[in-house]
Amino acid sequence: MSKVVLITGCSSGIGRHLAQTLSETGFAVAATARRPQTLDDLPAALKLALDVTDPASIQPAVDAVLEKFGRVDVLVNNAGFAVCGALEEIPDAQIQRLFDVNVFGVLRMVRAVVPHMRRQGEGRIINISSIAGKFPTPVGGAYSATKFALEALSDTLRFELAAFGIRVVVIEPGSIRTSFNQTVEDCSGQILANPASPYRALYAAYERVVQSMRRGEPGPEAVTRVIVRAIRSPRPKARYLAAVPLSGRLAMHLSAGAWDAILRLLYKNIAGET
Repeated sequence: MSKVVLITGCSSGIGRHLAQTLSETGFAVAATARRPQTLDDLPAALKLALDVTDPASIQPAVDAVLEKFGRVDVLVNNAGFAVCGALEEIPDAQIQRLFDVNVFGVLRMVRAVVPHMRRQGEGRIINISSIAGKFPTPVGGAYSATKFALEALSDTLRFELAAFGIRVVVIEPGSIRTSFNQTVEDCSGQILANPASPYRALYAAYERVVQSMRRGEPGPEAVTRVIVRAIRSPRPKARYLAAVPLSGRLAMHLSAGAWDAILRLLYKNIAGET
């Protein structure tokens, strides 16, 4: 029997590319999104409405997967978004929404699926984190905080669920060319464009940093390849980097002081300051 893979956040980007790739390579994919009409042209075996912030939406979707396939072998927690801005300036409601989707949404999905995986005696949970979950940057602190939290939750779940045959894997993508970037701009535009902000010089430097990073960004296929490897591996690693350049991999071994010094130099140089 084909492995049954339930994926959240399939309307675009990594989730959509993953759902299509897995469907085309023999997996039974249950693709979900808040707006199910965005899934119409996906070749997934099952397409469902699912909002990770709404428990009343989650349970019917999981029930539908079980009714059709009888099991869930892999859960990919991919749904997520970002808000950028200085922490002082991001409204509480936006930060709460960020945690609701990126952290509590994952917990809700885990709680809905794990009892079934436990009865099966096996399963795999793949949480899509970010390299930002290791390296907070100016203006990206709120998003990084959610990914730091996801990293900690994943490590805890890996130990708690191991006795039941359930493996937990974290995928840490670098900068990827998807519509995620447009969503960031939509959610953060008013904050970053505020001419009265005391952080306007920092925001200008941030925009230059982002534009520099986007040159040569790989597409979502770079992350899909890594996720597929984590699904297929009989003994998956706890973490996989995806589309992280050598400089980013080396930075993982730097001290906090060294990382701060690099950020100061990067933002100073790109801002054109002396």
